[in-house]
Amino acid sequence: MHIDEIRSSPSSRRLFLKRMSAAGLGIAAAKIVSGNFKSASKAMGATPSIAPSGPTLTQVQAAFPGIPGASSLEIVLNYALTLEFLEADLYRQALNIASRRPLDTPLDATVDSYKNGVKPGFGFDKTAGDVGFLYLAQFAFVEAAHRDFLIAAITAAGATPTKANPGGYHFIRAGHPSPGISYILGEILPLEETGVRAYLGALPYLGDQLAYAQVAGGIYSTEARHSAALRYVFDTRIGPDPRPGDMKVVTTYPSRNTFEYFLTPSQVLSAASVYFG
Repeated sequence: MHIDEIRSSPSSRRLFLKRMSAAGLGIAAAKIVSGNFKSASKAMGATPSIAPSGPTLTQVQAAFPGIPGASSLEIVLNYALTLEFLEADLYRQALNIASRRPLDTPLDATVDSYKNGVKPGFGFDKTAGDVGFLYLAQFAFVEAAHRDFLIAAITAAGATPTKANPGGYHFIRAGHPSPGISYILGEILPLEETGVRAYLGALPYLGDQLAYAQVAGGIYSTEARHSAALRYVFDTRIGPDPRPGDMKVVTTYPSRNTFEYFLTPSQVLSAASVYFG
């Protein structure tokens, strides 16, 4: 499907949404990730350990400042969980704002209970507003599933999951007088693109742990699709533009429209700190 057709035709937008959901943007994404983890674990012949080869514990501790863990892998997994706690809670808050619920309302049991309660916002027509709200609702449940999956995976590996930030998380400028969908998604997009960079930047620290590398890759690809979908609603290039501090997988690219930019864990934690209460 050509991108111009998607932008101009409501029916094409609906078809695009259906295809993207089938590709893993909905709640089923967590099940796919979980299945990859189980398959990789079985192929290894045992439950993955918390003692991978690769960077030393001292190197990992220095690379992931403030992240708890008694081993390198435990630190890396708790880093991912730290980010998923943040993303899950900010999406919950954003969805509450969009559906006109109190900000501290817990996530409902099903996505179908949420109804759009705000206007499309600046630069959005009604179709873009409706698609944007549906993405917001779907992604909130995906991020919550990522969080819960990581807690279960860390616990199953005999490690200790980190806790959510005791002071909570701040959805930036949540008190905007009339937050349309475009405004809300505009606040979420930088978080998603930081998440994509975070998972790619953390992969080298997983050593030879195939199961966990596959899980990280699965979540990375989901975050990249989230970013692409949000940028599609904004009618901009699908891949993220380079940002200050970005590092590249290779020296040059045929195009800037790629997802192969990454940040170091310390860069990501610094960027995420603005959301911590």
